[in-house]
Amino acid sequence: MRIVATASILVLGVVALLTGAQAQTGTPPSSLVQPQKWWDALPRPGYAKLEKAGTFQDWFEVYTVAPDTYAIYEPYQFQEAICYLVLGSTKAVLVDTGNGIGNIRDVATSLTRLPISVVLTHEHADHFGGAHLFEHVAMYNDPAAAERVRQGVPNSSARRSVTGDNVWKPLPKGVDPATWSVPPAKPDSLLDEGAVVDLGGRQLEVIHTPGHSPASISLLDRGRRLLFTGDHFYPGPLYLQSASSDLKVFQASNDKIARRVSEYTHVLGGHNEPWIDSEVIPRVSQAMVTILGGGGEFAEDGALRRYRFAGFDVLLRAAQLVR
Repeated sequence: MRIVATASILVLGVVALLTGAQAQTGTPPSSLVQPQKWWDALPRPGYAKLEKAGTFQDWFEVYTVAPDTYAIYEPYQFQEAICYLVLGSTKAVLVDTGNGIGNIRDVATSLTRLPISVVLTHEHADHFGGAHLFEHVAMYNDPAAAERVRQGVPNSSARRSVTGDNVWKPLPKGVDPATWSVPPAKPDSLLDEGAVVDLGGRQLEVIHTPGHSPASISLLDRGRRLLFTGDHFYPGPLYLQSASSDLKVFQASNDKIARRVSEYTHVLGGHNEPWIDSEVIPRVSQAMVTILGGGGEFAEDGALRRYRFAGFDVLLRAAQLVR
């Protein structure tokens, strides 16, 4: 069913995957991607149920989501990135590093004295933005994705993230849109399916979940019954419209983690809100069956479609459905 896009589309919070042309020419994204005054949806209701651990650099909001598990949230930038500091008995891991606005290393080291390494859920800049601040960075074993992280993002493409309607509060000290970029990072560990990140008394299992991007992974904390999903799932429009996204691959990845839903009770995604009941994952599989079968309600703007479901949307290009 087709629904014409209007300005009243529900703001669930979205992730800006801007093309290079948009970033360099200032072409605004579709309203299906970035609704006007997106910040009116804040604060998101889920945070009222969480214990706030503090505000850092007037930019990062930190919440305790589970024992020895912190969500580090950037609510003042459109992508609303969330990273997770996961503590074991001997080591800590920072799952993703945000946009690189502000110094996330300073935040993480203020929360623990344990040595901290980074695991990236995938190769997009809003997840590796602060990775250059850390000595040890791991990601999925995909050479092209690792090279993207090593390249960083120049100011010509990155500056849009810190200008205009992409931000609604003052930027941290030292962040100048005229010069700001995402520095290159150096992954020194490439992880395969089934690899285990051992933190001492706490383990994270690598599950390859491509679809959003080729190198996307989820991390299963079986002991605490948590699944960190990066951009595979978060409460908002799931971005499957880019050239590197694949609907059927995404569906297969979601079916994989849906089959393991008995192993986790909560999903901790990379944007918007960090604490979602795991029952949503089987529903994402059902949604993909609906979409790929030609069903579902959607709003449309040019080549883009945004399909609506309870607790999440799916954003894609109509051309992807006729391959």
